Amino acid sequence: MAAHKLYFHLTWSTHDRLPMIDAPTRDFLEPFIRRTLVQERAEVVQIAILRTHVHILVRTPPRFDLTRLAQVMKGGSSYAANRLPGNLVGLRWTRRYSVTTVSPRAIPGLIEYLKGQDTRHPGEGVDG
Repeated sequence: MAAHKLYFHLTWSTHDRLPMIDAPTRDFLEPFIRRTLVQERAEVVQIAILRTHVHILVRTPPRFDLTRLAQVMKGGSSYAANRLPGNLVGLRWTRRYSVTTVSPRAIPGLIEYLKGQDTRHPGEGVDG
């Protein structure tokens, strides 16, 4: 990857913020997201997956289509997750997502923030 350090914090929620992400869905989502980012030439720094939403800290090259990345991760993951054997919950995302630029100096604090999502959102951690 280039010497450029462009970091983004992406987050999106399940439809109506319903708890659609159970342990099998989370176990599918994390590697799916990682593979998708590699295919799109981006780098995962940190991921937090809760029952109702996802946070990703990602590093990208200087010219990058974040809209396409969000579309591929959200649309692709819901399509594939809903076809998993035994998926009883289903997975639908909201149409919206949030993306924020992150200063390299803020990376350590954001990583800690993402690691602490289970405690920030009691009852939304995915057990298992």
